[in-house]
Amino acid sequence: MRREPDASGEREFRLGIRLLGEHRPDRALPSLRAAAEACPASRSGELERRLYWLAMALLRLDRPELALKSLASAQKLRPRGLARSAYESRANEYGMPRRASRELDDFYAFYSIKIGQYFARKGSSCFADCGEKDAVVRLVADAWRALAAAGRLRGLDASAKLSRFRGARIDFPSFGLGGESARQLLRVDFRRKAALCGEERCPCGSGLPFRQCCGRTAGLGELACE
Repeated sequence: MRREPDASGEREFRLGIRLLGEHRPDRALPSLRAAAEACPASRSGELERRLYWLAMALLRLDRPELALKSLASAQKLRPRGLARSAYESRANEYGMPRRASRELDDFYAFYSIKIGQYFARKGSSCFADCGEKDAVVRLVADAWRALAAAGRLRGLDASAKLSRFRGARIDFPSFGLGGESARQLLRVDFRRKAALCGEERCPCGSGLPFRQCCGRTAGLGELACE
């Protein structure tokens, strides 16, 4: 007898957990992703649980940026749940995977922001070829070295650093780009009628600083830049 599709995603979730327990995260990932997508937002506790296990599968597959993205969504649903502690233990002050040192945290935040700005200008989420990628990466690396050597980050908190990172000018090659510069998204708390600052508590109610929650810096894995 043919089984009816499981609209709630419960069957996919159980299958994903079983496969994860059998040390087959590659097989578990599609089931856990389908289970999370099928779970209605009204079932916040269940959705948090599914997003948490989706993140665990991604971590086992060495995809920490996408895992952190899943945990970031999960911890908003249940700030005192398992996902929050997992997120806080893995996320740095930019909401990105924690590196071996603060200097590396700064570099990866800068690098991801500038690549994201380049893609925004280009209107694409990937490099056309290795030549384009090499040229852009070299320019970003040179800009980082100049910024770090000038000592302009010394003594700054994470929000001030993010402002410097976003404002640093890089003259990228055209490669079919559009305007002069990438437009910056202005994040606003409409209830207060004020722009959001990175140090303020996130308006989603998670209790985390905005820069670590809804204003977190997307990693390269989330930008789909390869």
